[in-house]
Amino acid sequence: MNSALVVEGGGLRGLYGAGVIDFLAEKNISFDMLIGVSMGACNLANLASNQPERNFSLPFRFIDDSRYLSYKRWLTGGDLFGMKFIFEIIPTTLDIFDYDAFCKRKSRFFIVATECESGKAVYFDKFNSREDFTQILKSSCSLPFAAKPVRYGGKTLLDGGISDPIPLHFAQKKGAQKIVFILTQPKEYKKSAMKFTSLLKLFYPSALVETLKNRHINYNKTVEEIDALEAKGEIFIIRPSSPLPARRIERNREKLKSTYEQGYMDIQNTYKELMRYLEA
Repeated sequence: MNSALVVEGGGLRGLYGAGVIDFLAEKNISFDMLIGVSMGACNLANLASNQPERNFSLPFRFIDDSRYLSYKRWLTGGDLFGMKFIFEIIPTTLDIFDYDAFCKRKSRFFIVATECESGKAVYFDKFNSREDFTQILKSSCSLPFAAKPVRYGGKTLLDGGISDPIPLHFAQKKGAQKIVFILTQPKEYKKSAMKFTSLLKLFYPSALVETLKNRHINYNKTVEEIDALEAKGEIFIIRPSSPLPARRIERNREKLKSTYEQGYMDIQNTYKELMRYLEA
């Protein structure tokens, strides 16, 4: 029976997912497919390389390093998060990402990004080299206005959460019969419309602008759908039991740690239910 672990993004709220993934790794729970969006894709990459501890240790270690996060760089035309530092320098020199182990993984691995010209989601599972993998992962985490689009395979790409933040239908299309979601917002959360949409058309193609304008509608509709499936026992959702301390952009280490710990505790508290779902 095909199983899938689907992990939402959310910037540094993704440390909630890091806590969940650490617990799953400790229990040796594996899935046939790993589907990640933005920060969720980063978390799953470290799980796939047998290095889940990197999900917490890297933000916690580098959060005060301007190479990692800098408002000054952003205000002068650069990326808010140091994309080159995070995706190229850290994993090759400061805290090595085990790409060889990643390539030997047993699970199929999918990264969700958004094509700027069409405004539609694109899904990558073929990585011809470490450099290709890096570019694709970087694209999935490149937020509008906060990072430059990534060129890869003849496409201009941005954050996967724009077009498919919770890829339920993609997982179903790929044949997943048991789907576990890690979300970064509590059950009562409703996404609001994006602000300053009038500025979007000055920077991005019209199709992407429409996707961004409708993002909150699509997100809330998907949440309603997975809530209904969860109520019928057809999927399993791990989500914050209360609003997370950390924001998308967060420098307070105590809040980062608390967010991670909340993820670990939430899955610990629902572990027996998860196993009943997976084994049914």
